[in-house]
Amino acid sequence: MRGLHGTARRPGSGTVGEAEITTIEGLGTVDKPHPLQQAFIDMQAAQCGYCINGMIMAAKDLLDQKPHLSADEVREALAQNLCRCGTHNRIVRAVLHAAEKMGKT
Repeated sequence: MRGLHGTARRPGSGTVGEAEITTIEGLGTVDKPHPLQQAFIDMQAAQCGYCINGMIMAAKDLLDQKPHLSADEVREALAQNLCRCGTHNRIVRAVLHAAEKMGKT
């Protein structure tokens, strides 16, 4: 990954100007995944892997902005992320499961 001023940057967390940036690699670890990552595993929401990074990051932003939400709100918020294999229902369940585990429902 190319960083600012042509320097190499590892994905994870960092800043660009004044904005803090977190990628999927910065959410959790193999030994301690973020609750959203664990929920996607528990609900078997990841199938082909095409959309999963975007879905998890969009879901994290959604839960950060609106911790108490319905399945319809999750579907609407994630509608812009394209899923090729059709695991939308599992993804919605995973987001709601994570919200519950994180004490956000």
